[in-house]
Amino acid sequence: MQKPAILLFCITLFSCQPSRTTFYAFADLPYKESEVEKLKAGVQAINRDESPDFSIHLGDIKAGKDPCERWQYEQTWEILKRLDKPTFIIPGDNEWNDCPDPATAWPLWTEHFMEFDKNWPAPKFEVARQPARRENFAFVHRRCLFIGLNLVGGRVHDEVAWKDRLNDDIHWLKENFSTHQNKVKCAVVFGHAQPPADIAHPNNRFFDALKAAALEFRKPVLFMHGDGHVLEIERFLADNLLRLELNGGKENDWLMKVVVEAGEEQPFRLLLPVP
Repeated sequence: MQKPAILLFCITLFSCQPSRTTFYAFADLPYKESEVEKLKAGVQAINRDESPDFSIHLGDIKAGKDPCERWQYEQTWEILKRLDKPTFIIPGDNEWNDCPDPATAWPLWTEHFMEFDKNWPAPKFEVARQPARRENFAFVHRRCLFIGLNLVGGRVHDEVAWKDRLNDDIHWLKENFSTHQNKVKCAVVFGHAQPPADIAHPNNRFFDALKAAALEFRKPVLFMHGDGHVLEIERFLADNLLRLELNGGKENDWLMKVVVEAGEEQPFRLLLPVP
C-alpha cells in the first residue's frame, strides 16, 4: 500500500504539455548506524510505491570525519541494490576527495558505484555516459532531460584535476542542453555540491555555466543537490532555474519524491513521504 504524501511546494514556471516522470532523491547518508536503518526503511518505502521511474543518491555515503574503508562502500552498495527500480548515484566529497587518500578512495567508489544503474534491467530510457567521465550521465524520459554530474565540494586536493573535472561537467551540461533543447520541455540537473559561499572557490565556474546554459535553454530547469543538509528551495540565478537542496539523514524529512509534469505549467512537484 502506498504511503500518503504531503505536498511541500509547487512552483509555477513555464507551460508545457503533460508527461509525468516520478523519482526519489536523497543525499548525505548513512553517517551512523541509525541512518543505516533509516536508509533501509527508505528503500522499503520506495519499493512500496509503484509510481517511481528511478531513484538517485546525491552523494556522501559516510561522515566526512570517518576513515574511508571498503566496508562503508559495500554497505551502501548492498542497501541500494535492494531497490526495485533503476537507481543512480553520483560522488560526494566525503567518500572521495575529503578522504585521507583520495587516490585510494576513488577506485573504491568506481568499483561499487560506477554505472550503478546497470544493476537493474535496462529501463525504458537510454542512459548516455560522458566518454571522458563515465560517472556523468544523461537521459531523456517523457520529454524531460536528466543530467547527473560529478560535482563535489570539500577539499581541493589537486587544482589541475579539479579544473579538468569542472571543464568536463560544463561540457557535458552544455552538450546535452544543446542536443535535446528542441526535444524536451524541462530539465533536472543532479550534483552533490551546494553553491560555494566563497566567491574565489573554483566551483563558481560551474554555477556561472549553469546560469548561462539555463538562460539559453529557455525552459524550466531544476538543480538538485545535497551537501548543505538543509531542506530549501529557491529561484536561483535565472528566472527559469530552481535550486533544491536536500536534507541529510540526520533529519526526518530526508527522502524527497519528485513528480515532473514535463508539459504542465507547474513542471516540478516536490513531496515528502510521511514516515
